[in-house]
Amino acid sequence: MINTVLFVCTGNTCRSAMAEGMFKKMLEKRTKGNSKIEVISAGISALPGISPTFEAISVMFEQGIDISQHYAQELQEELIKKADLILVMTNEHKEYIHKEFPFAQNKTFLLKKFTINNKSESNQNNDRNYEIIDPIGRKIEFYRIIARELKNNLEKILDKIFEENNK
Repeated sequence: MINTVLFVCTGNTCRSAMAEGMFKKMLEKRTKGNSKIEVISAGISALPGISPTFEAISVMFEQGIDISQHYAQELQEELIKKADLILVMTNEHKEYIHKEFPFAQNKTFLLKKFTINNKSESNQNNDRNYEIIDPIGRKIEFYRIIARELKNNLEKILDKIFEENNK
């Protein structure tokens, strides 16, 4: 049963903040506001209290999602323990969690790879194709590309979670 989903990136001001906002909205829509799943995000190098980037806020606003009140938080053991599913953006994030929190290996996956083959470890060179690139410092159009990439994958992830939870 997946009760808590944790999205992880580097600074928790772009990718994971956007993923959290989108996933919350998808859950709200799917469950008509009655979701029992908690959605959180954090960064492996986050500066606590920092707001999302202007571009991340703007791109989410274009989709009717307000992340302006999100504040970055650093990834900590209590969040790792609380999460039933940890979705990361890059291999670096996954490796960091495996090293710092070895107990979380079986619940940590590349976000883009989770619905494809979430049980097996594969060649990390192939895993590079499943990374979501950090948009920090790029133009807003790149944030829109990342937002589309997140949305496409999050819809599949939501389906998989509902399938798992209804078994």
